[in-house]
Amino acid sequence: MNINSNFLSIRKCLGLTQDKFAEKLETSQNQISKYEKGQVDLPLSIIYNLNKVFKVNINWLVSNKGNMFIEDDISENYVVSQNGNGNLALNGKQIHININKDDVEILEYFKKLAPKKQEYYSHLIKADVLKEEIKKDNETEYR
Repeated sequence: MNINSNFLSIRKCLGLTQDKFAEKLETSQNQISKYEKGQVDLPLSIIYNLNKVFKVNINWLVSNKGNMFIEDDISENYVVSQNGNGNLALNGKQIHININKDDVEILEYFKKLAPKKQEYYSHLIKADVLKEEIKKDNETEYR
């Protein structure tokens, strides 16, 4: 299954028509149809709304790993929100992340990219981080 067929599965599981699903996701019925048929990729805004409105597990949506909907297990599912004092909450728990002006600027640029480019760069960053972790593990192993 791919992300588009998973998208369709979510709607069917919820028992919603394309019109009702579109209304909840703040898009049109026509766009829902295109997403389900795989004619267009799901934009980040729709993925975000799936998580926020229906508590869809994004990991499941993109990779079929885990459950379709979020459970209370913070290790696999992330719901990030900003509270009034400017701090972030992760699954309702207060967290502190040191983000500077440059980090925010990079995120803003990232959000302006086409969805396919966002996906590409996301995979590239994850691969680089994984390479660094493997390198550190190997260095530790041979000491």
